[in-house]
Amino acid sequence: MKEFYFRRAKAQPDSKKALFDAFEPQTIQPVQSIQPQTADPAPTSDDDLLYDQHIDHSNAEDMRTFKQRYWIDDSQATGLNAPVLFYICGEATCSSRDAGDTVTDNAKKLGAHVITLEHRYYGKSQPFTSLTTDNLQYLTVANALADLAEFQKHIQTSLGWTGKWISIGGSYPGALSAFYRAKYPDLVVGSLASSAPVQAQENFEEYDRHVTEVAGPACAALIRKAVVQTEAAVASPDALAAIKTLFAAEKITDSDDFLYLLADVGASAIQYGMRDQFCATLTAAGSDDNALLTNYGLFAQKVYKSWGIDAYGFSAESAENLDPDSYLSGFGQRQWLYQSCTEFGFFQNAYHDPAYSVRSARINPAYHRGLCERLFGFNKPVNTDEINQNFLKAVLEGSNILLSNGSQDPWSILSILPGSPLAAQNANLQTYLVDQGSHCSDLVGATDHDSASLIQARQTFTDLATSWVGSSSQN
Repeated sequence: MKEFYFRRAKAQPDSKKALFDAFEPQTIQPVQSIQPQTADPAPTSDDDLLYDQHIDHSNAEDMRTFKQRYWIDDSQATGLNAPVLFYICGEATCSSRDAGDTVTDNAKKLGAHVITLEHRYYGKSQPFTSLTTDNLQYLTVANALADLAEFQKHIQTSLGWTGKWISIGGSYPGALSAFYRAKYPDLVVGSLASSAPVQAQENFEEYDRHVTEVAGPACAALIRKAVVQTEAAVASPDALAAIKTLFAAEKITDSDDFLYLLADVGASAIQYGMRDQFCATLTAAGSDDNALLTNYGLFAQKVYKSWGIDAYGFSAESAENLDPDSYLSGFGQRQWLYQSCTEFGFFQNAYHDPAYSVRSARINPAYHRGLCERLFGFNKPVNTDEINQNFLKAVLEGSNILLSNGSQDPWSILSILPGSPLAAQNANLQTYLVDQGSHCSDLVGATDHDSASLIQARQTFTDLATSWVGSSSQN
């Protein structure tokens, strides 16, 4: 679930989402050269604030701490008793701008403070100077939620804020937002969990099927054609090297890592509402097999440029780097893969029926198990029990949680959708599905082109938030 950090004109809740919103149709020019771009350093804010956070919340005798960054915007707050919108950052370097327009708009409507917290182990909130497997052991959902709770209590005490808090997050932070309300109902009165995969699943092959269905038969056939050509080239080093050149991916040495990159570029376009532009780029090649891969590679290079990374940084191989500073300008690849290998899984494998798949069959459970062993020395299945038996269960017993999703987003499968069996288990949950919506689309600022369904999604949260902060009871 790569949430890449890149230079943005406007704040957005999900860096990939912001990127694809910024694309214009004429920016993809098939069969033309795209020059590489050097990544800019991750922007930082002059008003970065630091909190001494405990490294291990499960051990009261462990007094070690690290500096966790946060930002406060009280420009819309009406006083010390004003509500607080608690924005949770995720798997990349965070900044004061990450909360974005939807959060700011609701702060105006509610007269609320906005506070943003960088996630442990991402960006500059680093407990250790090296991301060894041993040092990463404290990167858990339980510790991340305890960070939120300990930090919130500190702010309430040190600043004297007495208003009610609402947690907000998109994608993985959306899941954290739902978990936080469910596990700490005494601290937050409600939660917005946008595109939140609250269910952990090791073999997430349904992601591939959903991408295939949204792409449509014609585009899916073109993606498969490119994959088949690349798979055939694996047996020929020269042929594979030529294809890697088209993707500016010469530094990637593992052929399966390269096949995953091929899948991830296309899947990201589908996930973030860029299906038409991506598919048009492939269609422009006509029946020319070479042009198809060329166009695919050019689209990929455009993605790299906009994210301020290169193909190697996009790939799993980059996660072999133990230096946390190497991930400051982009996505915390190693850290997120650690979380995937230990708690979530979320492995986007090829769907078991090739008719409903657009990724190489080599991207399978064995590939991901091997990746976890290669990076961290793990040789056992992901333990998803903590997420599903503890945190998901708490959500299904909780209240005042809005789970919003987009119908085109593959991650919606692991959320809770309207009318689903999980939604039926708890009438106190609110769910909303944005028709034709993409990943975290309801957290992006409003535009003149928004659908009625997207407008209603935002209004649903505003109405619920108003009722939550207006209620007489914190629970």
